[in-house]
Amino acid sequence: LSGSQLLFFTFVYGYVLFAASNMISDGSELLLLIPSMAGVVGSVVLPILGAVPDGMMILCSGLGTDVAKQVHVGVGALAGSTIMLLTVPWFLAVLSGRVDICNGEPAYKPPRKAPETWQQLQNGFGLRNTGVGLQLPVFTNAKMVIATTFLYFIVQVPAFFLH
Repeated sequence: LSGSQLLFFTFVYGYVLFAASNMISDGSELLLLIPSMAGVVGSVVLPILGAVPDGMMILCSGLGTDVAKQVHVGVGALAGSTIMLLTVPWFLAVLSGRVDICNGEPAYKPPRKAPETWQQLQNGFGLRNTGVGLQLPVFTNAKMVIATTFLYFIVQVPAFFLH
């Protein structure tokens, strides 16, 4: 392919991904309008629909001469972007939602006889004396995440012996 052809196909590929992403986004918003299905749509359907453009990226990265190397790059980019999209919002939520820890408990409510100037975060950026409170669903979901992580070992252990 010449440079102009490659540039043309890059723009076509980018436009197709852009259009598909917008269609998925519009359709998912319409699916959320059905109250009886909102929980299933938000937790199951939207992540699957969000993975379609990522799957297309990996599929198209496999086109070419050195397929194994290209797919490695595509999968690595997908894994990196997924990890970033999970980690950055989590970090920002913890950072913005943290409060002082008093006697091992987060101080979301002012103590009795607290002055009018009381704030939830008085200790600044202390790592040992600030944090967030966790409720039971967080622990339950953490156990589920850890359990599903073992599924990756089914794929990864043979890969260790292969390479």
